[in-house]
Amino acid sequence: MLLLILSVLCLLTVAVFIFRLLRLAKQRIHIPDSTQDRSDWPKVSIIIPARNEAENITGSLGSVLEQDYPTDKLEIIVIDDFSEDATKDIAESLMAKSEFSAQCIQGRALPKGWLGKSNACMWGATHASGDYLFFIDADTHSSPHMLKSVIDFTQTRDIEMLSFNPQQVMVSKGEKSLLPGIFLSTANSMNFVASNDPTQQEAIANGQAMLFKAESYRAVNGHELVKSDVSEDLAFAKKMKQRGFRIFWAFADSLMRTRMYTSAKDIWQGFSKNMNRIVKAETLPLATWYWVKCQWIAWMSPILLVVSFLQYQESASQISTLALGINLITSIVLLGTFSGLVRELSVPIRHAIFVPFGISMNGFLALNAWRLQKLNRVVWKNRSLPQ
Repeated sequence: MLLLILSVLCLLTVAVFIFRLLRLAKQRIHIPDSTQDRSDWPKVSIIIPARNEAENITGSLGSVLEQDYPTDKLEIIVIDDFSEDATKDIAESLMAKSEFSAQCIQGRALPKGWLGKSNACMWGATHASGDYLFFIDADTHSSPHMLKSVIDFTQTRDIEMLSFNPQQVMVSKGEKSLLPGIFLSTANSMNFVASNDPTQQEAIANGQAMLFKAESYRAVNGHELVKSDVSEDLAFAKKMKQRGFRIFWAFADSLMRTRMYTSAKDIWQGFSKNMNRIVKAETLPLATWYWVKCQWIAWMSPILLVVSFLQYQESASQISTLALGINLITSIVLLGTFSGLVRELSVPIRHAIFVPFGISMNGFLALNAWRLQKLNRVVWKNRSLPQ
């Protein structure tokens, strides 16, 4: 009887999990491609903070330098944040061939109380003159009409802070096996509609792409508002929204792509700096509960399927047959969901069987992020991130 109860509970949990995912899928707002011609495009300053990005800067900066945007309405600023590789040389070489106003500036020394990325972004903003300030990461790659599409979308909706999710590129086996499950379980803790509703507290942003109306950005003293926040993107969205600014969260799969991490080790280190903040598990009880939920979704169905099959073989009673049927249905539904997920992410369908490992890992990431935060041992780009 206990097995049957657990089986029903697992089925109900999975049903709720999938219902939330379906609702999130319907909530997704995509920024449409725009190639229209206008005579009133605003001036935009694209700011790219870069620290040791020699492997990525050609793709990110190179694609920005190929934007289909009026040459007198776009300036590009790369902040070389004390790189120890050829980031600056590569950036300057690319810029020398561009018709846009483009410059690579040396980052400033880290002021007390500031974190590296926010400091670099703030320094870049002080050199910017655009009506909009667009901060993008050095590991992104933009389509030629990305900027027109984003600006048109922003102005049409009168948005003061726009952030969006690019297409996530996965190449290595570690990425394809772990990231789909991590993305799935992370998204399950979000509410896209609430984030775009000014009456709700939910606030989502992605530091890979954040566009601000310049006057709104400067009204809150720019990145000084989030100078000590490890998750500066989420903090920016939350604090801007609390101050009455119009923020918006969207998706832009056709406009920008990015490869966040290249291996399982990078995934662990990268998400360990802030996963507990992303999934709203900033205390030990919340992080522990999140870990429990991740392990339940990841492993309870296959475990119960094996146990119910063994019990059915031992005694094909009505209860054992019912438990086996329920667990078989639950497992099939989950596998179908995972298969749809990996297809959506352009990952080979065989990686669907590894999605539970990513979900499980996300629970451990939340706990590890809380641990590192508690011990003041968060490190990123060879820098300690003080709490």
